[in-house]
Amino acid sequence: MAKDTKRVLEVQGLVDEVRPGQLVSSTQGRDTGRYYLVVSKSEDGFILVTDGEYRGIEKPKKKNPKHLKFWPQFSEKMAERLANKSKVTNAEIMAEIGELLRLLQG
Repeated sequence: MAKDTKRVLEVQGLVDEVRPGQLVSSTQGRDTGRYYLVVSKSEDGFILVTDGEYRGIEKPKKKNPKHLKFWPQFSEKMAERLANKSKVTNAEIMAEIGELLRLLQG
């Protein structure tokens, strides 16, 4: 199996499991290394993400899942609010990302 095919299959498995409120980071593009929270998965297979600073919740960034690293950290509070279509502020998004990064670093 070719390396690229294997990578696509790994990403496809992760994309099926992605959920709102999950921590991801960009692996490609000008935003490489930037952390985001998943807002939703679009119908065309892209992932909509926000960091609350450069990409606010009102205009999430559309990322190819191949260009994201999926972290196990997850914000239940944000997931619930996003699912209920409750108002979420950019400051809350930034605070949640900071908290998830603290958990990630131990």
